[in-house]
Amino acid sequence: MREPRWRCLITPEETEQKLSKLAFLQRVVPFESLPREQLEGLAQGMEWREFRRGSLIIEQGKRGSSFFILCTGFVKVYLYEEERESLLGFLGEGDCFGEMSLLNREPTAANVEALEETVCLAQPEASFLPMVRSDPFFYRFFSQLLTRRMKSVYRECLSGNIGVNRIEPFLFRKRIAEMMPSGSSLSCDEQTSVREAGLRLINGNRSSLVVIDEKKFPKGIVGMRELLEGLLIRHVSPEENVGTLMSRQFGSIDGESYFFDAFHEMVQQKADRLVVLEHGKARGLLSGLDLLKFRGLETLSLLRNIDNSRSAAELSLCRKDVEEVLKGLMRDGALASEACRIVSELNDRIVKRVVKLAEEFCGEPPCSYAWLGLGSEGRKEQTLLTDQDNALIYRGPSSGRVEDYFSRFSDCVVQGLAEAGFPLCKGLVMATNQKYRGTLDVWKKKTSDWVLRSSFDSKEAMDAFVFLDFRSNAGDRELEKELRDHIFSLIGSHTLFIRALARYIVEVPIPLGFFKHFIVEKNGQHKNRVNIKTFGLVPLVTCLKLMAWQERVSETNTLARTSALASRAILSTDAAEFLEQAFETFLTLRIKNNLSDREQGREPSNYLDPALLSTKQKQLLKEAFLAVSELQKRTKEVLNIDDRSPMC
Repeated sequence: MREPRWRCLITPEETEQKLSKLAFLQRVVPFESLPREQLEGLAQGMEWREFRRGSLIIEQGKRGSSFFILCTGFVKVYLYEEERESLLGFLGEGDCFGEMSLLNREPTAANVEALEETVCLAQPEASFLPMVRSDPFFYRFFSQLLTRRMKSVYRECLSGNIGVNRIEPFLFRKRIAEMMPSGSSLSCDEQTSVREAGLRLINGNRSSLVVIDEKKFPKGIVGMRELLEGLLIRHVSPEENVGTLMSRQFGSIDGESYFFDAFHEMVQQKADRLVVLEHGKARGLLSGLDLLKFRGLETLSLLRNIDNSRSAAELSLCRKDVEEVLKGLMRDGALASEACRIVSELNDRIVKRVVKLAEEFCGEPPCSYAWLGLGSEGRKEQTLLTDQDNALIYRGPSSGRVEDYFSRFSDCVVQGLAEAGFPLCKGLVMATNQKYRGTLDVWKKKTSDWVLRSSFDSKEAMDAFVFLDFRSNAGDRELEKELRDHIFSLIGSHTLFIRALARYIVEVPIPLGFFKHFIVEKNGQHKNRVNIKTFGLVPLVTCLKLMAWQERVSETNTLARTSALASRAILSTDAAEFLEQAFETFLTLRIKNNLSDREQGREPSNYLDPALLSTKQKQLLKEAFLAVSELQKRTKEVLNIDDRSPMC
């Protein structure tokens, strides 16, 4: 590796002439909010350093000695392992780096290379650490920054992709505010004339404007669609103000969110325009066209194809496209949880469309109902291995006519989903099975019987695990809420239910030997492989699920449950981050393994060969299994499970 090449070229006299350290710090976050006296003291302990193009400012694996703030120039941050570069990102004026090694007192995790002549303001460790420790403001800022940096490094280690020639993954990490087109023509007030709004759209080459009030809070959206409808259909005068024809229904997103958040919101809100907010005020407008280079418009087109499909056969083609979206997202370095969240939203749209087609075929429902997704579908964690797990609740009252309708309706939906690419559940956990179909009162009685029981066999426990992830993805969501509230109230007074279920999962062994080597299958078709679902994902997801139900957490997604448990101090912040990383590891390796199986003509499975992983990936997988072991211990503590007690 190249040695750092820097020179302290700027003398104190030249500094005053070229650029004042104080003036520079006053423009840089987080220093800009400090009093002048405090800034002057910090500036005295810093020095200018200049780096030639191509030189390493920080070298991966070596102990850092300084904190840097980039003044002029451009640098690349990347990992280098096993003769491969993985790009983490780029930094420019005002960005800082070098704090990771100083804060965690470990070798630096990545390289920082000057891509052009670069000047930085450097602060030695001896003054950086006291600065951070003495001021809570600095401590919070750098703690949050350190967490983001570590997640970025972790993501690339887990990805295993060669990143030096990939630009999209860096863009996936960009914040919405950085992606937005600039220009004052992106907004107008309600008094702006229709004619003026049209001119701004044309001159700014934009499709829509945000309509704001005097405090810049968004009031609506006006675009070519609204203008044409107003002028041609409603015969609005070009001199009238846009307030008469703007759309007051609009989606929004905070500018500090990332691309995936915008993508997710567009899918969830069924919108191709989002108002971007900064402290609640309109910052601008993000459209589907702005996401074109990020594959966003392509996916919005897929949504329209789903909504316009007239048969299960057409939806089957869309389902294949959803699989391609997953492949593309993983190939481009997306976090597995983000990819699954988007895929689940797309699958939800397919389910909703199948349900709608079933309604058209069977006729109007005799009462309200909720179509429930269970298991990974309920958690919004669907991958390639996605079969059907569903149930049906309807309001009632029960009668022969009502039951006949929903029996036919369930048959129609389940068969339609099968034709659309969702295989039938081998365990018959589907609404076609009368066990998973009934009125709300019937479901309340079923769940009461579950909760009040003193024991379960393994099959009953597995059925309960799948069902407890239920989520309404079509129909009346109030039915889902009523059933969840009913179960919450039962669990609150009958804690043995959760404890009985937990006994089946807290004893699942982790596949690591005494010296932390992987314990793999010794023979058979999966020889030298380990099942990362059975020994990793399932115990992790299930332990969190049971603690979440115990704490009346209504979220079904695993990461959302983790966050909620941490906010209630059931999990420590460090433990929650450890579990989030473990979840991403299992999910990422599982998806990549499935894709590899598919590409090689094999049936996708959950068995993974550790020998095929990179050194970093092996270490991350070991840490993930250890996180499961710690979670099992914590679950025993929280649910008060005695190791000496027999299995229920």
